[in-house]
Amino acid sequence: MYSLPHKDDIEGKSFGSTLKATRLGKRCSILGVALHNPKKKNSFTDLQYEDLIRILALAGKEDSIDAIVISGQGKYFTSGADIGSFFGLADYLEEDETQGAILKTPAARFMTAMIDFEKVLVAAVNGPAIGIGVTLLPHCDLVYCTENSTFWTPFSRIAIVPEFSSSVLFVEAMGLARANNLLLMGKQINANEAVSDRLVTEIVRNCDQSGDCFDEQSIGYKVCNDLDNQLLSLAHADKTAKEFVSLVRGKRREHLKRVCVEEWLSFEKRIRRGDVNDAVVSLIGKMQSKL
Repeated sequence: MYSLPHKDDIEGKSFGSTLKATRLGKRCSILGVALHNPKKKNSFTDLQYEDLIRILALAGKEDSIDAIVISGQGKYFTSGADIGSFFGLADYLEEDETQGAILKTPAARFMTAMIDFEKVLVAAVNGPAIGIGVTLLPHCDLVYCTENSTFWTPFSRIAIVPEFSSSVLFVEAMGLARANNLLLMGKQINANEAVSDRLVTEIVRNCDQSGDCFDEQSIGYKVCNDLDNQLLSLAHADKTAKEFVSLVRGKRREHLKRVCVEEWLSFEKRIRRGDVNDAVVSLIGKMQSKL
């Protein structure tokens, strides 16, 4: 249930209850990881965070894997955190009154695991990305998306705060005004705007997402193929990739983790005050009134 696919396992296999893993590339050195809960638009739950923590740890230790490419099964990359999880988080913090208790949650531990990942990490955004599906992108070495991908961080409407070091990374990439267009105003942007805002590397066109998210016409497969041809098929590519990741991302890890902790502690305060609960209840009420 929690083992990686073998190098000759081209069909892939389920990993935990929320992911599917596939080996790709000429040397099968790319691990394709699919967020695999399309009925719920690949929303992030505690189970998915735990599955991602495990697969990052295993892939990090597996010498035959040089890179991970993350994509989503179905029409969505991810619809973000399951809105019901916020109620569970409030209950958890009510039981544990220790300041910083939120840092022990699966979501917080996943963010640390992703920041600490030492191999090439690539996102192949196959459709709408919401919340953490957007804030995880600056932690990837390369980010690609389809023409119909959209990016939305509706944090203000449920009284939460910037997450996953986005309070720093978004501003560095886009500038303050464009970062706040996403973070503070909660505006949704399209694929072209995401490239312009330096959130996305490149748009991959003419993808077919109707089948498995690593089928030959999918963005996941196309990104893996390009990564393999342009980098991982080169002589000593495994060593080259690790050196680049270490030099480009390694120096910033501790800083980004400190920023992430500051954001989590701010979020914890808002939950303990009841701000998030009130905002979520209000939002759910508005959504139900429109039905």
